[in-house]
Amino acid sequence: MSLTVFAASIMHESHTFNIAPTTLDDFRNADYLDGAAIDGAMRGTRSEWGAVLDLADEFGWHLVHPLAAYAEPAGRVTDHAFDHILGIITRALERAMPVHGVILPLHGAMVTESHDDAEGEILRQVRAIVGLEVPIAVTLDLHANATENMACLADIITTYRTTPHTDTYETAERAGRLLQRAMLGEIKPSVTLAHRPVMSGLDHGRTIAGHGAMVEMLARLREAEAETPGVLDIGVAAGFVWADVPFTGPTVLVTGDEVRPEYRAVAERLADFIWDSRGRETVRLLPMDETISIARKAAPAGSGPLLIGDFTDNPGGGAHGDSTGLVLALLEAGIKGVAVGTIADPDAAAAGLKAGLGAAVTVDLGGKKDPRFGGTPIRLTGTVGAVSDGIYVRKGKYMTGTKANMGPSFRLDLDGMQIIVATHATQIDDREQFRIYGIEPERMNILACKAMNHFRVDFEPIARGLIYVDAGGICSLDFKQFPWSKLRRPIWPLDLN
Repeated sequence: MSLTVFAASIMHESHTFNIAPTTLDDFRNADYLDGAAIDGAMRGTRSEWGAVLDLADEFGWHLVHPLAAYAEPAGRVTDHAFDHILGIITRALERAMPVHGVILPLHGAMVTESHDDAEGEILRQVRAIVGLEVPIAVTLDLHANATENMACLADIITTYRTTPHTDTYETAERAGRLLQRAMLGEIKPSVTLAHRPVMSGLDHGRTIAGHGAMVEMLARLREAEAETPGVLDIGVAAGFVWADVPFTGPTVLVTGDEVRPEYRAVAERLADFIWDSRGRETVRLLPMDETISIARKAAPAGSGPLLIGDFTDNPGGGAHGDSTGLVLALLEAGIKGVAVGTIADPDAAAAGLKAGLGAAVTVDLGGKKDPRFGGTPIRLTGTVGAVSDGIYVRKGKYMTGTKANMGPSFRLDLDGMQIIVATHATQIDDREQFRIYGIEPERMNILACKAMNHFRVDFEPIARGLIYVDAGGICSLDFKQFPWSKLRRPIWPLDLN
């Protein structure tokens, strides 16, 4: 007998101090795929959906998958967008009933105008339709702010184990295989959650350096999985710190067969390491003057570009992606061979596209979304060196084969600098983002990237070095500057040592 499995996703990472709300159009401009489009876009990719489709083929599932919706990180999701998307999903689920199981690729740090725990609300509505006996499997981003609500409403929760997130396929594969066993009655899974009063921990989940708090946590996790009878999977979410909600911070999620006290003991023991490892970081943000001093140093021929991560204005963390502080500092320093990816400025992008390829253009660039963070607009005159629709297909190890959209955009050529001016705020995560504008990343002196982590897997192999700058964006690590009102207190590092 073919098992009917329902699958759908709404994914968003919400920076609650970003004043720009995330609308339905933001989802439609990123990824908004119905069933047939999911098959066409995601089959064969190293993504959660790639895994779900492969598992459906392997197990012979009758897969009902009405919608996959994703928007780039930004401010809270509007109620209109959330209700519209979730309504499509729940109505499709009602039509599909009865189903044998549900798998939901989610993020875990989505906040809406009305729901601090948006994933918990998704699970509440899905559980209300399918009842208590149908198993629900969930995948979460490593930067989820997981909640007791999620743990109670889901039977299986798996999380990414890498940053950059190169294991999204494997995460969904683990969840799907456990779901298959649950549907066949081989296991009756439950989820146990534990956390500590820490808002930012586990080195923000970084694993690429091969050492650090998250790497050590994963070793402990695997040991606990191997040694504890009944444990099916252990997830560790490092949390998403720029969310003013009561449950911000790292969590441990133990999925086990039945409900056993051993699972609580494992979860609490691993959560102790969250507290014990607080403050251990593998990345340091440099002040602007030190950043420019390093960038000025001559590079040996063929040594590759210096990567400068504009950490605090990373759209992948919900920042605006339009701060100008780093661009201005590099221009004033007269450093040549610079490529900037990207400045999100729809007005400037439209002006460049209107001027046309090869034309001179003057734009007031960036600094428009919230000039309190990262600088005001800068007036620049240059040449339109390339134009693009902004769509690229990832060829690196992060989300291999998936498509992303920076929107209508152009390359602004200045003396010694090329700037990608885009409509949509998008983090740099793949070399193709430069190549579609005629920029060969390997040949540049400096690559200034709106990025934190994901770009490292594709760019570090070609780079002579990597530094991060604090250019004043809203993904600042100076947490005390933000007006927290809902965050549980006391909490480290705001209140506790």
